Amino acid sequence: MNMTNDSKTTDAVNDETPRVCSCCDEPLREDKTEHCAVCKGSMCADCRYSCENCGDILCGDCVRWSDQDDCAYCANCLSESKAPAYSPERQRIMDSHEHMFTVGLEIEINGGHDHDKLKNHPLIAGYCTDGSLYHRDGLEYQTDILFTTDFDAINKLVESIHCYGDEPERAGGHMHVRRTRRQTPSRWYWALKGLSDRQARNLNMRHTYYNRWCELRHGDYSGKDTAVNDTHADTIELRTFARWDDTTATRLAVALEWAHHMWRYFESHELYQLKTADIMRESARSAYATPRTTPAMRLATSRKEN
Repeated sequence: MNMTNDSKTTDAVNDETPRVCSCCDEPLREDKTEHCAVCKGSMCADCRYSCENCGDILCGDCVRWSDQDDCAYCANCLSESKAPAYSPERQRIMDSHEHMFTVGLEIEINGGHDHDKLKNHPLIAGYCTDGSLYHRDGLEYQTDILFTTDFDAINKLVESIHCYGDEPERAGGHMHVRRTRRQTPSRWYWALKGLSDRQARNLNMRHTYYNRWCELRHGDYSGKDTAVNDTHADTIELRTFARWDDTTATRLAVALEWAHHMWRYFESHELYQLKTADIMRESARSAYATPRTTPAMRLATSRKEN
């Protein structure tokens, strides 16, 4: 079949029309072109986004942003999030007792697990995806405000967590202790500094042997790679802990007891009354001698703090 001159001209024009990025309208280079996993549109490398959870490539129209961590996600992964909804009653109790110890945990799980059980547990306040968890089924859970009387219940929950994945150790477990005037990041720095490597491992801490995300740095208490993070308004975050699941649950019990003891120790001493050697010695002594308390003992302690 013969092709007319008009059709030849049209085809030539189409061949010469440069493809442009669907986001910025700049011409696309063949070796720098990306394709959105959702709408299949073409874009330049500068306009691409990557889902923090599953890694899918996204364009500006298909990317979704999380209010929790300001990271980019696809629509499917962003749906796996719920902002922490803390119990008003627990908040009221904490606010009405200035010297009561409270703590919160972040439980990261890098692999398949029973999502429904954790999402619906009364001690879980929220959950979200996390950029450090590469497994598609990985999630981070945030607990509600925990009192000493919750220690047995949170331990029981952690004992029930079993992770199905190739690298569960990529997950971490952060601890948030209540902030007061006498709870300072430097005091908690010296508490961690006073622990030997063996003591730290027994408490499920990793700053003494693998500190990529929890380096112990004196005077530097901000960010996601420090052992002590002072950027939260109501808590001081200890980022040194490894994952919390059925393989580490026995160490969680001891870690909570240690944190409770050190918190009370700091609370009973006015600022500048403690020397660094005092803190390090007390931390090491507590880690060595911390007993497993009973519910009755913790209830009695809670009443004293009230």
